[in-house]
Amino acid sequence: MKAPRFSLAAFVLPVVLASSITMFGCGGSSASEPAAMTGSGLSRAPVAPAAHGPVRLFGAALGDVPLSPVQRTDIEKLAADAETRQVAIRSARQDLALAIASQVDAGAVDRAALAPKVDAVVAAVAAAQPADRAAFERLHAILGPDQRTAFVNAVDVRIHERVDQVRERHPLRQWAKDLGLTDDQRTQLQAIVKSRVAAAKGDGEMGHGVRGDGHGAKVMEAFKQDRFVIDELDPARDRGPQIHERIDRMLGMIEAALPVLTASQRTIAAQKIRARAEQGEDAVP
Repeated sequence: MKAPRFSLAAFVLPVVLASSITMFGCGGSSASEPAAMTGSGLSRAPVAPAAHGPVRLFGAALGDVPLSPVQRTDIEKLAADAETRQVAIRSARQDLALAIASQVDAGAVDRAALAPKVDAVVAAVAAAQPADRAAFERLHAILGPDQRTAFVNAVDVRIHERVDQVRERHPLRQWAKDLGLTDDQRTQLQAIVKSRVAAAKGDGEMGHGVRGDGHGAKVMEAFKQDRFVIDELDPARDRGPQIHERIDRMLGMIEAALPVLTASQRTIAAQKIRARAEQGEDAVP
């Protein structure tokens, strides 16, 4: 089984574990030894199926892992705490997306006006990161060796499924259809996207804050081992510059695209951005 590939495409969920944005939270429950893998009392079922983002992804992956009742209780608490922390991040991202939608509708990007909302996203991520990192170590301690391997493999499968689903939906193609783009507009916008993506790859940034240096795969592979200390694998760092860079790239792409669109197309695009924000998704696919 190959290590999970976290730089598969720009639309992959931001699940680089060592630089957690949202992840299983620090549960505060009493320590527990991994359950003996005898098959007695173990059950398979998704954890936190109503959660969002990475918490939901990891919870679904844990559905492939046989867990004892004690393990399940501890992990459910981790997931609940993570979901609580994620509320602040989702709220900050939604506020930013709604502000971007208003600017798209108006036909101009005002970075100064967006700066406080970008800072709010950075602050929310920074507030969650220490507990997220500590809690992923806690998850490692709860699981036994075979369970850890099963979990890592299940995460890999679900990331690939997510990629396949997005490819099948062709979100950018749907946007082109909904906006009623002409052939000339499609050509212009494709050139803009192509140049921006090439620039991001050249800087080692694969989109959605995912680093192309293999750190996510390294952390996940290490998760299978008996010793797992995230700081040894990828020390904590300030993710502010990375988030600012990612958002700036997105705004640059929007700014370049706005003159290509008509006023009515900008209104439709703004409506779609608002709808995605309300659903907890990124502003653009």
